[in-house]
Amino acid sequence: MTGGRFDFNDGGTYCGGWEGGKAHGHGVCTGPRGQGEYSGAWSYGFEIVGVYTWPSGNTYRGYWAHGKRHGLGVERKGRWEYRGEWSHGFKGRYGVRQTRESPARYDGTWNNGLQDGYGVETYEDGGTYQGQWMGGMRHGYGVRQSVPYGIAMTIRSPLRTSLSSLRSMQSNGAVLLQDEASNLPANTRGGFVLNVYGEKKKRPLVRRGSLFGSLRQLRKSESKSSISSKRSSTRSSAMSRISSSDAEDEEKTDTEDNVDTEEKMDATVTESYAGEWKNDKRSGFGVSERSDSTKYEGEWLNNKRHGYGCTIFQDGTREEGKYKNNVLVRGIKKQLIPLKNPKTKEKVDGAVEGAKRAANIARSKVEIALSRN
Repeated sequence: MTGGRFDFNDGGTYCGGWEGGKAHGHGVCTGPRGQGEYSGAWSYGFEIVGVYTWPSGNTYRGYWAHGKRHGLGVERKGRWEYRGEWSHGFKGRYGVRQTRESPARYDGTWNNGLQDGYGVETYEDGGTYQGQWMGGMRHGYGVRQSVPYGIAMTIRSPLRTSLSSLRSMQSNGAVLLQDEASNLPANTRGGFVLNVYGEKKKRPLVRRGSLFGSLRQLRKSESKSSISSKRSSTRSSAMSRISSSDAEDEEKTDTEDNVDTEEKMDATVTESYAGEWKNDKRSGFGVSERSDSTKYEGEWLNNKRHGYGCTIFQDGTREEGKYKNNVLVRGIKKQLIPLKNPKTKEKVDGAVEGAKRAANIARSKVEIALSRN
């Protein structure tokens, strides 16, 4: 085996062992204009084990196979660090990705560079998700546990990528997926989706269009003097609810929390959800429960109560029936008496039982996820 310095046509250089016209042994290879460097062991032109430094300063220390990261290795990219296994250039099968500046991290299994299988994600405020993953998203069964409301992460802008996101930046630097914080509207808290406080006051059981239509009919059929008193009472309360309904219809798709939950929320309250997830959102059957005894058991869609279910309030009263986008559209609202409609009652009971089963399955998946750590 010979050695020396070799200059390439693109401006890169190699200094080290050489055999059969290829890099072999130990050597250092730099890119054009000295940008980027690999230092380590070579085998007939391929990296074996060593340190690769990108022009940006990001580094990888570990094993290679056929020109790709493969085996055990450590990647440092900005403030993020990944330690674990690599497969044909991608993160997998098991690894830990974390930041040195906060508790945010993911421990679990990977596939093709994305969280897949079972894992535990810890958010910047200390809240957690434990359970199943698919394609970099929470999918399957799992449990989301918040921290106390007073210290839960406040979302200042719904459009920004959360600082706690482990899924927003992939190995090629492209933004792939924002974590749940980016699904929240401004000034709400991560992990809180059971919006019973604002809903009881703000959300009507009528459609926005029908309410506007009624007001228009009043204007046509009655004089200004006859409706002036009605406007002072009916319209003032109705319009406040209309504005809430407008925002829900036009702006609130794909969000975790669509009501200002600041009102009447004790700083020590925590919230958990155990059940089904689809494409990173609570969807299917599940149970959401707060430490102040507020609870919902039933069906979900896109982080909202949707379908049949039962909500229990702090004072022990309940509402049960059919929900649509967090609004009860069929059933009894905050009553101590049970539902009288046997078909609706049967569907509610079935949804509650389904939610309890899903919660139990989710907790069993948590045990598997923790065993992979």
